[in-house]
Amino acid sequence: MMAAAAVAACSLQASADLYIIGQVNDGTWAADYGVAMTETANPNEYEITADITGTFGFATQLGSDANDWTTLNANRYGGEWDPYNLTNGVSSKMYKNSFAFNVPAPGEYHVVANLDAMTVVVTSTTGIEQPKIMYIAGALEGITAWQPNEGIAMTVGDEEGVFTATVTVVGGGGTGVSSFGYVGFTAQLSETADDWTVFNANRYGAMTYNQAVAPNRNYALTRGENSFGVAEGEYEVTLELNDNTVTFVPVDVEYSFPESLYLTGNVDGASGWVTDDGLEIPMDAATPGLYVKTVTITESSDGYFAISAAINNEDEAVADNAWDIFNSRQYIPAGATDVLTLGEPAEMVMSGNKSFTITPGTYDIKVQLSSIAAGTVTMLEQGTSGVDGVEVAVEARPVAGDGRIVIAGDADNVEVYNIGGSVVAKGNLTEVTCPQGVYIVRIDGKAHKVVVK
Repeated sequence: MMAAAAVAACSLQASADLYIIGQVNDGTWAADYGVAMTETANPNEYEITADITGTFGFATQLGSDANDWTTLNANRYGGEWDPYNLTNGVSSKMYKNSFAFNVPAPGEYHVVANLDAMTVVVTSTTGIEQPKIMYIAGALEGITAWQPNEGIAMTVGDEEGVFTATVTVVGGGGTGVSSFGYVGFTAQLSETADDWTVFNANRYGAMTYNQAVAPNRNYALTRGENSFGVAEGEYEVTLELNDNTVTFVPVDVEYSFPESLYLTGNVDGASGWVTDDGLEIPMDAATPGLYVKTVTITESSDGYFAISAAINNEDEAVADNAWDIFNSRQYIPAGATDVLTLGEPAEMVMSGNKSFTITPGTYDIKVQLSSIAAGTVTMLEQGTSGVDGVEVAVEARPVAGDGRIVIAGDADNVEVYNIGGSVVAKGNLTEVTCPQGVYIVRIDGKAHKVVVK
């Protein structure tokens, strides 16, 4: 079935100008699979009505075979991040990149993509009926961990499809990722502790294996059994099924940072691209969450390397999902680019299979974690990062909470703007009270985008 669909899609390649690709019309992610869209009366605008079961994107040219991702990705369009969750009937921006979109729920949609305006709209043809109740389950205080007949009922919001709960995550008792507890969601609990059928049939989870959670960040939610890894502590959890996202806002969390980080890939002292070995960078004894070391990035593969909070142990290294385990602990670029610029901090978050790259050479690497699952990485000229005992400054950053923005760290000047560009507050600020919305926070000249709930 899928092979036939791929052949049919390729046969249209000469006449089609835009394809919808991914989990569409019983197809899957393959470089040569796509369904031709039809041009509307508007120039450079295309439409299709199709069954979409999960993530998808667009391309003006398909690959020559299922593994020809170079051709496909060079001609591909996607979301602001990966995957970007679309809201039913609402126009969203489209970008020239290889990130995917995600539909609100599996079903049939009318899809309109405009390559001039760079927008995409998906509209359900059958309507989306949201669950009336949701449970959060897993490693939580007050219930037995991971029993399909136990969960904490979430509070129903004023808007259909929105649920909230305040819960305490019970971690593994160690440091770093060992302090994570794992949670998921379901619309229906099972009757007994040994019946996973009902629980899993109504289950919602992460897009990737054991997706690590950073605070105050929207994470994609999908129907499935992947769990979220959350540092132990108390959180306000908001589940929004209309746009398929979940957010964990810390209430009382004290992070137990990894004792060391590891560099893998094209790095002197590492064993290349393996899951069970890497160049160790111990945490600075005086500053929790700070890691500094002089490293040499080699010329092999254009200077790509990865940063991980843990490497696989002996059993994990031989497991069938060894790379899934490793990637769940790896830090990836939070923005659209993986290229590091000398002296410029780059935001990173945990979980994924993307690497960083920089021109091969010897540098001081500085990693500052704001939580176990998020932080920044900076490549500096050798000898300038504090590796040899010079004090390393910790960058101030904005932390969005419920109706406020807190400035974590020392800052001389803070400017807060709303999405329309108007000044909300400015000065030597430590906290700003503001209504729900998107804000740009400029701290000592550096801009950050935050979302206040």
